[in-house]
Amino acid sequence: MTTPLTISVAGMTCEGCVRALTRVLEASPAIKQATVTLEPPQARILFQAAPLPQAEINALIRQAGFEPA
Repeated sequence: MTTPLTISVAGMTCEGCVRALTRVLEASPAIKQATVTLEPPQARILFQAAPLPQAEINALIRQAGFEPA
């Protein structure tokens, strides 16, 4: 198992935002589990194997409508 990655996320305001980002992250075959929280606004990501490059993670966060912070 890989070490989890925790990344701050800007722009989330409600539980709907949390669900939206969780859905997008967990739709990636490389991500085993994503735990997204409002307080603090962040995503904790567990990968299936090797971690995704930071640019790909940032792209997924932006795809959900938020910004990596």
